[in-house]
Amino acid sequence: MKAKHLKILILETRKLSYGSSGVFLKLIRSILKENGADITHCIINNPEADSALLESFTGRTYDAVIDINSILPLAECDDGSRYLDGINAPFINIIADHPVHVHKYLEVKLKRYYVICLDKHHKEYIDRYYTHIRKTLAIPFGGVKNMQTGDSKRKDYNYKQFINRKYHIFFPATYTPPSYYKQAMEETNIIYTRQAEEILKSIMEGNTSPLHEIYRDIIQCKEERFAKKMYKARYIDKYIRDCMRDMAVTALLEEGYRIDVAGARWEMYNGSYKNRLVIHGQSDYKYIPALMEDSQVVLNVQPLFTQAPHDRVFNAMANGAAVLTDTCSYIEENYKKDMLLFSFKNIKESITALKDTLNNTEKLYKMAVNLNKASENETWQDRCLKITRFINEILNVL
Repeated sequence: MKAKHLKILILETRKLSYGSSGVFLKLIRSILKENGADITHCIINNPEADSALLESFTGRTYDAVIDINSILPLAECDDGSRYLDGINAPFINIIADHPVHVHKYLEVKLKRYYVICLDKHHKEYIDRYYTHIRKTLAIPFGGVKNMQTGDSKRKDYNYKQFINRKYHIFFPATYTPPSYYKQAMEETNIIYTRQAEEILKSIMEGNTSPLHEIYRDIIQCKEERFAKKMYKARYIDKYIRDCMRDMAVTALLEEGYRIDVAGARWEMYNGSYKNRLVIHGQSDYKYIPALMEDSQVVLNVQPLFTQAPHDRVFNAMANGAAVLTDTCSYIEENYKKDMLLFSFKNIKESITALKDTLNNTEKLYKMAVNLNKASENETWQDRCLKITRFINEILNVL
């Protein structure tokens, strides 16, 4: 990795779900530093309250300023100029979700604005609707191993260890009743509810297009106004995600499986077999890999990403668990044979068809072993290599 001599400023402004963004930025800092980069990492809790700290960086030169889902594009100096424009460096905003949810930060026309996103369709969306952003890169997040495990225990990963894992199916995720965002849409504009149901129906029938393409097909809107229009309708994305998460969990519980869950609001789940749900409560992101390392199967429900897997998938692989998930093109191209795949087109039948494998510990172990070996290609070291190349490409153009 050619990170040597790079001077990078990390300005951490967001604490995303369960502290995940902090974990990612610490990994980026650590890996780039190990490879020779000069890293300054500061936490900005509030741009206004921390204005003196931000001002201390203006006028300085860096090879890159990095943040995740950053709020800094909106931060202004006393004279009305943007703090980020006052730093002599390209600003790289790493987007951890669909771009629609950070529209107001993406639309700011910074002088040197760059984006790294997770899914190639998100990249295409940004390239199409935020043309002031100079360059984009699509790479999924890497897998995070349980850092609490000693090397001796990790080397002892074998069938005996696997069958003695505490949890059969583990799902680290937040639960929100679909009714919550349905009500929010109805209170905003009843048309969003109808559009959401139309899009959900289309997905259930097998439509694998990105959400923004499906939405664009059902509304009449000028191209230059579409990103703002979709931002206003962003609860559609939340509602459909929650519906699909609810469907997957319900189908597994109805099939007789117990699911261990870690995340907020699972006590609000009210399905007929909620007694089969074992709620562990919220857990900081840094502790989730340890729970995965004690799980035979990790459940993933894609957040409407049609190309890249959620980081739950790579974390499960890194910690020796089998993966039960709906699919995306990245999984189809790389891991189709080694993952338990279900489809929302026929969710109940899909789960039933996987029963023989889900109930066969030996088969699960073989899948987990294959995925664990493959996880060596899905590390944060690999992602940082790509980030470094991206920075060097930017610097070669400037």
